[in-house]
Amino acid sequence: MTSDSAIPASESVVVVAAEPAFEPAAAAVARRLGLPLLAVDAWRGGAGGPVVLWWDAEGLALRGSAASRARPVRPVRPLAARAGRDPLLRAVGRWEEVLDATAGLGGDAATLAAAGRQVTLIERNPVLAAVLADALGRWRADGVGAAGRMRLVSGDARDHLAAAAADVVFLDPMYPEPPGGGRARTRERAPARRRAPARKAEGPHLLRLLAGDDDDQDELLAVARRAARHRVVVKRPRHAPPLAGRTPNGVLPGRTVRYDLYAPEEVDP
Repeated sequence: MTSDSAIPASESVVVVAAEPAFEPAAAAVARRLGLPLLAVDAWRGGAGGPVVLWWDAEGLALRGSAASRARPVRPVRPLAARAGRDPLLRAVGRWEEVLDATAGLGGDAATLAAAGRQVTLIERNPVLAAVLADALGRWRADGVGAAGRMRLVSGDARDHLAAAAADVVFLDPMYPEPPGGGRARTRERAPARRRAPARKAEGPHLLRLLAGDDDDQDELLAVARRAARHRVVVKRPRHAPPLAGRTPNGVLPGRTVRYDLYAPEEVDP
């Protein structure tokens, strides 16, 4: 399901190949997703909608209009597990099987997989799922070990959770829109480099345009608590109210975010 606040992908997303050599691959993606293919010169001239599915030498990425002058935004390769007591890893705990129900571009899932967890990523937006699938395929071909511990499911997490279970269910729903309509941080995104401020701003903006505001957060939390064997972990802005107004059983604070921990909800036999 796509939030009512998200843009209709078939109307607003176009596929663009960065160079003529990439056009056959880009055309195949456009056909598979039912999206229009736009020539790169037309995109540079201002054609196309607010979100572009971009194909270049590094594979699929998201991009905005040419006027934004922002770099392509794509999943970041999993790195070795971070040293020290990473709050995300502490929040997930010792359990190995994690279901990331709001995968986005997979940054948190990549961190967990790099630390040895088996991670199922669920992404309901078909454009985001296509970008993730392309990245995972490339990482596996390059022998990135963490990629072998990441499995992608394209679809609505509520449907998947209703028929599956995991040790831990991780939720990183779209962050609340800031006052005045500024660009809020969205579901998990790998930190941008200081030298690329445009990319830092563009990534969350494109993700919000595609995914909307995750209006079903309350229902998703309830379904997650029924599917989790040990806990549900919800990533929130440090000072935001708890998801769905439900007081967590525990909280692990970070510098800018916190992790709210919820116990599983008993399911009647």
